[in-house]
Amino acid sequence: MTTEDTISRPSASLDEIFHPRSVAVVGVSKAVKGFSGVSLGFLLACKEAGCENLYPVNPKYDEIEGLRCYPGVRDIPGPVDHVISCVPVRVVDALVDDCIAKGVRSIHFFTAGFTETGDEEMAAMERRLIAKVTAAGIRAIGPNCMGLYVPGSGLAFMPGSPVERGAVGFVSQSGGNAGDMIFTSAVRGIRYSKVVSYGNAADLGESELLDYLAGDPETEVIATYVEGVRDGRRFFSALKKAAAIKPVVILKGGRTAAGTRAVMSHTASLAGSAEVFAALCRQVNAVSVNSVDEMVDVVTAFRFMAPPEGRGVAVVGGGGGFSVHAADEIDEAGLECPPLPADVQAALSEFTPAAGTSVRNPVDTMATYDPPSLERTIALTGGAPNIHAVMFHASVSLGAGRRALRGMGGFNPEQLVDMVVDQVVRGRDACGVPVVIVLRPPLDVEGMERASVLQERLWRAGFPVFPSIPRAGNAIAKLVRWYERRAGRTP
Repeated sequence: MTTEDTISRPSASLDEIFHPRSVAVVGVSKAVKGFSGVSLGFLLACKEAGCENLYPVNPKYDEIEGLRCYPGVRDIPGPVDHVISCVPVRVVDALVDDCIAKGVRSIHFFTAGFTETGDEEMAAMERRLIAKVTAAGIRAIGPNCMGLYVPGSGLAFMPGSPVERGAVGFVSQSGGNAGDMIFTSAVRGIRYSKVVSYGNAADLGESELLDYLAGDPETEVIATYVEGVRDGRRFFSALKKAAAIKPVVILKGGRTAAGTRAVMSHTASLAGSAEVFAALCRQVNAVSVNSVDEMVDVVTAFRFMAPPEGRGVAVVGGGGGFSVHAADEIDEAGLECPPLPADVQAALSEFTPAAGTSVRNPVDTMATYDPPSLERTIALTGGAPNIHAVMFHASVSLGAGRRALRGMGGFNPEQLVDMVVDQVVRGRDACGVPVVIVLRPPLDVEGMERASVLQERLWRAGFPVFPSIPRAGNAIAKLVRWYERRAGRTP
């Protein structure tokens, strides 16, 4: 079947793309090395994610990973909505003809070697290919990308991705950054509604995806990584619309001359001016970040924090040096660390030992290992009229925990986790303001294992958890400024 034989049909909607009835992985191999290993990874990832109608396609095999393998797309019984192309460039054209004949709705071209190579002949081939696909009403993702991760539909591009659905949508021009974001944020409790790695954006690009996520009821927070945009006016309109409805956290690739050169060879995009991009973000109230780690921090804040009613932060934790550092970082982030009112300091002094502690703010205390004191400290500091959020910082070093818990009938590491979670939940409920957790690096191997358990317990209890005081302060400040600009309180 050729393009001339094709009857034009309406293009598939994005809802259809994100919720396919069946998926075919074409070019998948039993090999585990190089390109073939990646193509097998797509099959394994979708299988793990629970894709109900999953078809491997390769004429060399009858079965792969317990699934019947078909010689071609046309040989699959029943409808095929979404195709993942893992075939070499030289056979892509034939695959497209098969997809048109089968009535496929969308094709993800993992296949690379097109415009991003800088070769005009390959760029022209990409244009012809996409013209053929779109004329048949098929939407194209890519080429040169990792495609879709939609836990609710059993779509994934990396084995081991969380299968739980979430409320964050992520649009990424880079497949590597998409994978980093998924796994780096998973331990902080971030789960996704939809992730799209769109590569060369020959058809489906950042602007249309932003428009979709802005109206998607499954998405509450939007994150995006862009290297360059093809239509600046359309992108401005889409970003403005999305940021007016939901928080949009954006990481720009190609901010420097070296980065701009790398962008061109990566996804064939024009990076544009960093200054212009920063001004654009300010104008539309999108939150600009400078790394994937910072994006994870800011998304964590938006996902787990209610908007504070002001900039006053109370710092609670053990260690005078850490507390002084926290006060500096909070001020430098644009927040405030004001002294607690005299009556709150007096109430804290009733159960906080005078030696080696402080109740002014930061509150330097060893209450971490004293259940009644921890709850009361958070409740009192968070209840102060000039405090709008509490930052509780601690290190889960089992040496200190073991010493503190000797009087509790013998040491059990689970006691420490249970105690901290119970007390910070009670303190948060009592004070009624957001409570942010900073888990400082533990000092022993046991502590690292326990910190991992504690971190998961805390985010499942609804707390934003950060690895350091500066990163927490930065994320909170960006969240506060977003809400202030939205309310018209900050220029």
